[in-house]
Amino acid sequence: MRKILVSVVIVACVFGSASARRLKIFSYSKSIAAGQYAYIIFENPNPEQVVARTKCDADKLMAWAKMDVPILRIDQNGKQIFTTLGSYQTMGDSCVATWIVPTTLSAGDANLFVLNDREASTPYKFTVTPSMQCHLIKAATVLKPSEEFTLVGEGYVPVDTIDRKITLEKLKVNFAYDKLSKSDQFTELNKKMKINWTMVSTGNVLTISQGASTWMVFVEGCGIDKDGVTLDFTCPSDIKPGKATLTLAIRYNGNDVAKSDPLEVIVP
Repeated sequence: MRKILVSVVIVACVFGSASARRLKIFSYSKSIAAGQYAYIIFENPNPEQVVARTKCDADKLMAWAKMDVPILRIDQNGKQIFTTLGSYQTMGDSCVATWIVPTTLSAGDANLFVLNDREASTPYKFTVTPSMQCHLIKAATVLKPSEEFTLVGEGYVPVDTIDRKITLEKLKVNFAYDKLSKSDQFTELNKKMKINWTMVSTGNVLTISQGASTWMVFVEGCGIDKDGVTLDFTCPSDIKPGKATLTLAIRYNGNDVAKSDPLEVIVP
């Protein structure tokens, strides 16, 4: 009985290896701190399958059989760490995805592998930086008052969600929110959100500056773009036509740890 069992396991492994392919990584974050989002673009293991999911946090790593997309293996200092992909989007022959750099990694060089079933890609080197940094890569060319806009950047952290829906419901019940103008709605909502932000341990907050006026706006969604990780915000309703700048601040474990250089946008 024992010999038969061993034979079955060997056959299963052979077939698993034969059906898997060593996936190529096309682009990825090459320098990132532990605890931050990284992005990766790699060869689509199944171009006929369309997968699109958006997560502001990574899944917990479960059994291999339950994983519907590849996972990552990170080798550093003789140790291996396995982690899941968060947001994931197939794009024809490629996949773009996010992952959170494990906090168990140390500052220094590490090797990244994509695991398709049990077949690992060739190693791709990246550096775990000792401190967090964030960069804004691009935004919509123009921002329109009261409308949602999306930023693409590097260095975001998982969001401790300030539940906008719950805050809105409370305002509607206790403050006749629906009867306010759009400008007053934005003011009252953000006033409440600012209070909640002081209780957030880890998250991302955007400051919009225009002349002497500044607004703090809060994350409403996340995702991925071929250029990096995305966060969604709503533009202030009382912003004026002209130039404005966007600056992203990162909070991690209760500390404000990084701030981006300002990115200039236009309000028509």
